[in-house]
Amino acid sequence: MKLIKTGIPGLDEYLMGGIPPKILLLSGVPGSGNEIFARQIAFTRAKQTSITYFTLNSTPDSVREDMISYNWDIKSMEDSGNWKFQTLPLTKDLQDCILQEMRKHRAVIIDSLSEVLLTHNTTEIIKLLTAMADQNKNGEEYHLLLLTEGMQDSKSETAMQHFAEGIIEFHITWATDSAHRDILVRKMRGVQIQNRRLPYSISKKGFIIETATRIT
Repeated sequence: MKLIKTGIPGLDEYLMGGIPPKILLLSGVPGSGNEIFARQIAFTRAKQTSITYFTLNSTPDSVREDMISYNWDIKSMEDSGNWKFQTLPLTKDLQDCILQEMRKHRAVIIDSLSEVLLTHNTTEIIKLLTAMADQNKNGEEYHLLLLTEGMQDSKSETAMQHFAEGIIEFHITWATDSAHRDILVRKMRGVQIQNRRLPYSISKKGFIIETATRIT
């Protein structure tokens, strides 16, 4: 299976080369950094292939502004067509809209699945995840679904975790004057992963995996 480098030092080593071309759920509470993570690795990937970034309530301008604060300027990528924003339709055309972009061999980011779950029932989104996995059977791209923990009921959250092909959880623990962050790759279909939490910080350059020793 072809693995795709995230561009985040330490993480690619831990993942034995990168992330697989699967439907991946990025789950975390607000402030945990799952959005930053998605945009960072998508920025790296867009240098080589095409990205469609689906938004619901976020505007393209707000995403661009957030990304430029980390020095991820996507203007040239938009000009070349390697990066495209698209508004996610909250209609029966939702699935067709997403699959259409996947058929063009574009990597898809959905920001966010939690907002979609506010207007669609869990069964509909399970069908979406299943259809995306079927479409991606012979694909060479990963597809990222952002999920905000606690924004949907626990049953829906568990269902999303079950039907996604991979899960990366982002945790944050607040202390008096600091925060401890770590990620846990809970599931990655087709890839054997060590069950280990990886501490990380977020700097002006984005994600930094904090490891004092080489990950083997």
